[in-house]
Amino acid sequence: MSQHKAASVFDHLEQLGGGAAFAERICSMMERTDMFADLARPDIEQIAPYISVYAAKTGTRVMVEDDRESYMFILVRGRLQIVKRDEDNTDKKLAIVREGKSIGEMSVIDGMHHSATAVALEPSELLLLTKHNFDMLVERNPEVGVVMMRKIAGLMSLRLRRTSGVLVDFLND
Repeated sequence: MSQHKAASVFDHLEQLGGGAAFAERICSMMERTDMFADLARPDIEQIAPYISVYAAKTGTRVMVEDDRESYMFILVRGRLQIVKRDEDNTDKKLAIVREGKSIGEMSVIDGMHHSATAVALEPSELLLLTKHNFDMLVERNPEVGVVMMRKIAGLMSLRLRRTSGVLVDFLND
């Protein structure tokens, strides 16, 4: 009897490298992103072994709404479109993600499903941090883990504030 492995979003991505063997390239990529740009190089070097790098072709779904795989991506090259299904099961365009920005942070923190789908609009390179690796980072290096938690919390807070502003504008129309 053969076992069928469930399909994963990673089945459609090409892994370019990760871990200690790829650390210098990952550090260079991390330094060019919003999340890590203001971190000291020693902190980036502590985080890099927990990161993998993936490539996505145009049209590839790099994150799928309601998928329970817990990970976040930081876009280092390319553009992503964020879409969410409405009650009629129609995809609604929410945002374009540009280089240096991140997606999926909530699932790394709470382990819940992804709230939207992200599709590569052009060939893209992404830094991957899984919940498992994030948890290991926090356990093995609590000081750097706290720095990452603060970065993610600040980003989520900023997005919530923006969403609240949009909601108020929408309700006033």
